[in-house]
Amino acid sequence: MTGMELSDLQKSALSEIGNIGAGNASTSLAMMTNHICNLAVPETRIMDFADFASVRKGHVEEPMVAAYVAFEGDARGCLLLMLSARQSSVLFDILGLPHQEDILELPELHRSAVSELGNIITSSYLNALSMFTGLTLLPEPPGVAAGMTGAILDTIGAHLGQYEQFGIVVHVHIYSGSDGVRPETGVELLMVPQQDSLRTILSALGVDEQPEQTQALAGA
Repeated sequence: MTGMELSDLQKSALSEIGNIGAGNASTSLAMMTNHICNLAVPETRIMDFADFASVRKGHVEEPMVAAYVAFEGDARGCLLLMLSARQSSVLFDILGLPHQEDILELPELHRSAVSELGNIITSSYLNALSMFTGLTLLPEPPGVAAGMTGAILDTIGAHLGQYEQFGIVVHVHIYSGSDGVRPETGVELLMVPQQDSLRTILSALGVDEQPEQTQALAGA
């Protein structure tokens, strides 16, 4: 495959479903934390999975906790929920868990909390997408990882790269706090549909590919 092409309308449609899904997810997070949550404008980009770590460019050396959730059904792909050390520390405190100084060495109790958080938020995200598109999207049990951001994203990018070289990544920030730059709490979400499922999603949104775009997606 040599690359991907999407029209501005298709990118806008994918950003919109990212916004809708994240809106549902932010409601779930707000209910769990008793904090009002806001959304940043989703960023939709075409990405070579060899460069997946650049999703958080400038933060690759920072520790991160992540919940990785694959989904299947009428469309397949994955959702990745990411928390910085500060975000995870605040959330653990809100959830009544003991303070954890080093997130790279998470106790089982804290890992279970991240798994449950990932399950609730990604399920909320997928439910919103299902309602909007009419597609059945079923999440699998989350996997949890704690480590340096670059290492985690490189591992996931290598996994995704087994199936296709390029993909669409919808990146959404959910945050609370007055400035949105140093949020009191929040998460980042990535939605990455598989390429064959991308056609299904675009069709459900009524923005099917043009012949030349289909050719580019297929990797003529």
